[in-house]
Amino acid sequence: MTIDPTRRKLLAGSASAGIIAIAGCAGADDDTDDEPEEEEEPEDDDESEEEEEEEEEGEEEEEEQLMYDIWALDQGQDTIYIYRPSAGSTVETSELIDLNQLEGVPDEGVVPHMIDFSSDYEYAAIACTAGARTLVFRTEDYELVGNIETGPGSHMAAFSPDDEYIHVDVIDDGKIVRVEADLEEEEFEETDYIEVLENDVVQDAGIDSGAPICHQFAHDGRSLHTLGPSYHDGALVIVDHDDFTVDLAYSHDELPTNCGTMPHPDEEKFYLTAGLPSDPEADEDSIDYEGVGEFYVYDTAEDEILTEDGVSTEGVDAHGFWFTPDGEELWVLNRETNDGVVVDPETDEVIDEIDAFGEWQNDEPEERDAPDIMWSSPDGEYMFVSLRGPEPVSGDPHAATGVTPGFSILDIETHEIVDVAQPDPITGYSDEEIEDEDISTPDFHGIGVRPVDDFESDIPNSPPF
Repeated sequence: MTIDPTRRKLLAGSASAGIIAIAGCAGADDDTDDEPEEEEEPEDDDESEEEEEEEEEGEEEEEEQLMYDIWALDQGQDTIYIYRPSAGSTVETSELIDLNQLEGVPDEGVVPHMIDFSSDYEYAAIACTAGARTLVFRTEDYELVGNIETGPGSHMAAFSPDDEYIHVDVIDDGKIVRVEADLEEEEFEETDYIEVLENDVVQDAGIDSGAPICHQFAHDGRSLHTLGPSYHDGALVIVDHDDFTVDLAYSHDELPTNCGTMPHPDEEKFYLTAGLPSDPEADEDSIDYEGVGEFYVYDTAEDEILTEDGVSTEGVDAHGFWFTPDGEELWVLNRETNDGVVVDPETDEVIDEIDAFGEWQNDEPEERDAPDIMWSSPDGEYMFVSLRGPEPVSGDPHAATGVTPGFSILDIETHEIVDVAQPDPITGYSDEEIEDEDISTPDFHGIGVRPVDDFESDIPNSPPF
């Protein structure tokens, strides 16, 4: 893979140094000529015109290289930061959406948790764990076009492959909610739901606890939903969307999966994570003491579990994962231990380990970075990984407490951290402010990458594939 050193420097350097503009203002200027133009007249008018044409061509080239947006969700302060990396320029632009300032948002506020895009990336659905709703944005101009009350603890919202529906995993209600999405008219309406624990198929599988957490669509059109949030509630429910009913369910004893869901890009198999933070107060002989970091592989064509015992992620609290755009690597991260593995999706074997997704490592979980969700750039150069804050809004504090809230930028080829973007640096907060429960501090969770230009990739930039 060829890495553009100029682009890497600008993306990572600008983000980490805070050379960012909010609401589209320039954060830096690439004009290195400090001399006023009137002090030196050009000797030749033709030469001057030629220079102007070259400048215009350069500007056009810069515009052509704006390939994608990065949407980073700060659930600590109910804010969405949108970055647009620019190659060949020292200018980074960004948008900021303060969700609590939007019309129709409840006074108690919302907590943006996870993000998903429509198949053409023209709309973004954001599930909010507080505020009992899912928000839909038009991505071109960042306008809020949908504000749907999907229920308390709306954890993940995702578009169906045909974009006709948005399905939401609602923890507090224990429901999978179906929202009809008329994107042409920008109208959204809840039309159905499944009460998971009340479902006969789920009960027959021996599942009596847990709520839907995350889901994604398999190649056959069914969606696979992990249950949780605790590992001890982990299980799997598969929904048939022809009639929106539960097709199959697997109990904790069979599939203790409670977090990530990811289909294979072209094969009929599916990846699921199972994570449990360690508990130093637990009995040393119990599974809670050391915690769990595993992933499972499920054959959606044969409805068969391919890895009955789970595959180790070489760490604790397995959580988010993502494919590289060439489809050759599946990255899996561990939230508590700030590390992870690289899986070969052809053999489903671990082929490499990733030492750190965040720069801070320590023997104490609360003193190291806590990565959560990741998403790759469409050109295959970078993996963007959200990093939790010192006051985590969700998840077990033992595992989810981080040092540097923001998102890290990893080189996909080397698996190394390039830099860390901190839209709202935690260094701007005193220890007293961080400890004060009445003062909100940054805590990044959901992250998404939206292509805005054509790009070459072996797989789409997000599932369903």
